[in-house]
Amino acid sequence: MTSPSPLGRRELNKARTHEAIVAALRELVERMPVEEITVDQVAERAGISRRTFFNYFGSIPAVLSSAMADLAAQMLGMIDADALRRDPVTAMRDLVSRGDIPLDLLGWLAALTHDGTQTDAGVLLERTVWSDLAAWLEEQLHPVLASSDPLYVPTLAAAVMSCFKAAEQAWATQIWIDGADGALSPTDVAAFHDHLDRALGHLAQGWRPTT
Repeated sequence: MTSPSPLGRRELNKARTHEAIVAALRELVERMPVEEITVDQVAERAGISRRTFFNYFGSIPAVLSSAMADLAAQMLGMIDADALRRDPVTAMRDLVSRGDIPLDLLGWLAALTHDGTQTDAGVLLERTVWSDLAAWLEEQLHPVLASSDPLYVPTLAAAVMSCFKAAEQAWATQIWIDGADGALSPTDVAAFHDHLDRALGHLAQGWRPTT
């Protein structure tokens, strides 16, 4: 049996370090508000130096954006490309109605809210993450949704992520009011799917009032 090439080992080590940083932040987010978490704390828990952290990520929000984008990519990969081209919002809504949002993504969203309240710094950090995710989604959709209109994909990506953000805020308030204890129940999971489905429904209907 041949040993892995130096490049293979190097890439494997890079992947492990990336995963360790994400896992370290995930553990810390369970214990304290994300806006209070420092790079030094994440690096120490991940078993790396501060310098190594910055070789991978530019900031704490960048780690969050990367972790959530990886999970969002799982969702996007479940959507048929032809269905996405025909009607992107309906295709995304169909996925949500099937209950296919990764539980890890919901875990991140729940952990970020803690007791259902946020400081100004927390709100600003979350806005940064959602903005990063909108840019990520735009990048993913461009190869699939060819359009002569340069506004088509950017506005779609921004609108979809705005639906996610609004659904998360409403859902977080609900689960903490209902007495969340850190663990998501099947009811909590179903509630997020319902919130996001309704948010995407407003997008699909052009926010026209229903009778």
